Amino acid sequence: MGDAPEEPGQEQVEAPKYDKEKWEKLAQGSAALAIKEGKEIGVPEEELYQFALDVIARETKNRHFGFVYRFMKSMGIGTAKEVKAAGEQAYHSFLESGEAGSSMNIARDVYGSDSEEWERANKLNEAERKKQKKAGENEREGEEQELNVRIPRDATFADLLTAIGKIEREGGLDKLRFEEELWDNFSPDIAREVLALLGAEASEVASIGVLDFFNERGYSQKDVSAFLPIKFKRERNKK
Repeated sequence: MGDAPEEPGQEQVEAPKYDKEKWEKLAQGSAALAIKEGKEIGVPEEELYQFALDVIARETKNRHFGFVYRFMKSMGIGTAKEVKAAGEQAYHSFLESGEAGSSMNIARDVYGSDSEEWERANKLNEAERKKQKKAGENEREGEEQELNVRIPRDATFADLLTAIGKIEREGGLDKLRFEEELWDNFSPDIAREVLALLGAEASEVASIGVLDFFNERGYSQKDVSAFLPIKFKRERNKK
C-alpha cells in the first residue's frame, strides 16, 4: 500500500528519531525514571504522556492509589482537582486497609496537618503503634508476615538491587510494593534519587551505602525500616 500523496505546498514532517529499544527497556522499570531518561533520549512528549496515562490506568486498576497520587503530583500530570481527587482516593484506601502511616502522609499533603482527616489517621497510627509494640514483645524475627527485603546494615545499593531482583524473580515484586512506599513516604526528590540509583549498573552503586544515603538526608535506620519494606540484619562477626 503506497503512501498518501502530499498536499501541494505541504512539507512532510519527519518523526523524531530515538533509541526505541532502549526506551522499551526503560518502560519496563520505574515509570518516573523511564520518563526522565526517555526525555533525555528524545522520546516525543506525546508518547511520554501516553505512557504516563497508561501507568496511571494500570496502577489504579491494581489499587495502588498511593503510587498514583504521588506519581501524578511529582510528574505534573492532571489538573489540581484531578491530583487532589487521586490523593483523597489514596487517603481513604490507606485508612480502610489500616495503613496508618501512609494515610497520615497523604492526609498532611492533601488536607493539611490541622485537618480532621489527619487527626483521624494519627489516632489510627497511635493505636497501631501500641498494637505493634505489644505484638513485638512475643514476635520472633522469622514470623513476620509482611514481605520485606532483608539486607545487612552496611549494604550498598548494589546489594539492595540484588535483593529486590531476587524477590522479583520469585514473583513477589507486587507484594513488596517498594516503589509505592517510596513515593508515599519520601519527598519526590529523594524518591527520584533512590530510583535513579536502583536503575544504575550495580558496579556504579557498589560503594554507596543504603543507610549512609538515608542518614545524610536525615533518616535513621528505624525510619527506613518503618517507611520502606526493608529489614536490616545484624552484621556477622568478622573472623
